[in-house]
Amino acid sequence: MIKHWAAMLGAAGLAACATAPPRPATSDAYADFLIGRTANLRQDHAAAADRYFAALARSPHDAVVLDGAIVSALASGDVTRARRAASLSPRTNGPAYAHLVRASDALTGRRYNDASRELTQIEGTASQELLARMTMVWARAGQGRVDEVLADLAPLAQIRSYGALFAYQQAMALDFSGRNEEALAAYTVAARGGLWSPFAVERHADLLARLGRRDEAIALLGAPINANNPGLEAALARLQSGRPAALEQLTASRGAAISLFGMSAIYLQEFDTTNGLAALTLALMLDPDFDGARIAFAQQQARLGHTALAREALNHVLDDSAYASSARALDALVVLQAGDRDMALDLARANAAGGDPRALRSLAEMYRGLDRSAEAEAAYTDLIGREPADWRLHFSRGAARERLGRHQDAEADFQRALAIFPDQPDVMNYLGYMWVDRGERLPEGLALIERAVALRPNSGAIIDSLGWAYYRVGDYERALEQIERAIELEPADPTLNDHLGDVYWRLGRRTEARFQWRRALSLDPDDPAAIQGKLDNGLTE
Repeated sequence: MIKHWAAMLGAAGLAACATAPPRPATSDAYADFLIGRTANLRQDHAAAADRYFAALARSPHDAVVLDGAIVSALASGDVTRARRAASLSPRTNGPAYAHLVRASDALTGRRYNDASRELTQIEGTASQELLARMTMVWARAGQGRVDEVLADLAPLAQIRSYGALFAYQQAMALDFSGRNEEALAAYTVAARGGLWSPFAVERHADLLARLGRRDEAIALLGAPINANNPGLEAALARLQSGRPAALEQLTASRGAAISLFGMSAIYLQEFDTTNGLAALTLALMLDPDFDGARIAFAQQQARLGHTALAREALNHVLDDSAYASSARALDALVVLQAGDRDMALDLARANAAGGDPRALRSLAEMYRGLDRSAEAEAAYTDLIGREPADWRLHFSRGAARERLGRHQDAEADFQRALAIFPDQPDVMNYLGYMWVDRGERLPEGLALIERAVALRPNSGAIIDSLGWAYYRVGDYERALEQIERAIELEPADPTLNDHLGDVYWRLGRRTEARFQWRRALSLDPDDPAAIQGKLDNGLTE
């Protein structure tokens, strides 16, 4: 059994690579189908849905068209269209996602037998069958068949990479069924599994509080790993004010939504984007208030360049949600990514006007990313006044001050960040590189960078800093060794390629130097004029 499920997990990312399906019945429908299928393969799911539904108007009962229409509708977040296509699908042996859509609606309506009947019909790709099995967990839990759920999930909980996801499902199924002590033990086991699931953590804390163990619940939510999740911060605030940790009780549909959210993370990590997005939409069908899933959906759409879909999803996060500020900050970043800097800054400033630290931090990061260092420095100073023990704020302000040429102030910020977090490799690297690049305190800078490399041996940027330190002290052979190693890790970084060109030039390898400088120019460097100058004139002695 374990081997079978492990194989399904391994195959899940291959679901989008199926062979060409049979063609629809009419030529016009087939043309729309082909265009839709091509759009889906390009991950333009909204355009694909338009074409599939045009084909569906001509061939309303064609299984191939129905399947494409439902998949593309779910991947683009169009629940209305997904339901419409699912309603046209046969009740037996239809497309897998048609059964999943109907099962999700049945679960929200607490029609557990109907949900189970739909899910038993599913025969599809490994990804689809795994979603069906995880949804079936909650159909069975609703039917009172929790022992069957535990038996089914037990082998899954042993899978090395993702076992904690399924262990949390065991815990929540027990919690849902009122088997509180067993649920608590299962939550504890799941928490040791190395997979962070904030929505399951909230349920764990809620159960602790319901059992009269409020102090333990507060300690769980206040753990450092949970400190920056807005949902868990809100749950902690509720507990501290004497209210329940969770806003709503656990239902079968909410449990299934958390399950599918977890599965979406696996699929997206394995670059199975279509099924990852479809799983997030199903999670939102199961729990329309699941803003964590809504933000994850928007993030993925933004990565694909689908600005309108990302912003539409974020617009559904209401102002009273714990995730409202995060959603508004992400909205500003989506607009910035689309190229409208002025609008992005307006949105980020409006979000920060309320004084939320997360919104202020996002605005500061936007200023820094846009090289508006003076405004970034002021924003970080404001944040440090509120959170003086956060090393990241001192580090970020130091970076802004270094860009402004305020090197002593920057050094003080970096030293303060290291006082708070002595073994932070990014801070060591930045401070060491700043010294080395300016020809100051070379032994100390080199030692700091060597410590950073030891702490993070697979960081191309930090290894490049070590190579550059050797370059600055004139040890070009050791510089070459480190910078070539850095480029193996991050071959498309313009700074690393520029540095390698400098090293080649100092070693007398002029042709290779110019090749690297040309490559650096092709990678959108910060200072193309400086690199062009080296191409034209070489390096001075």
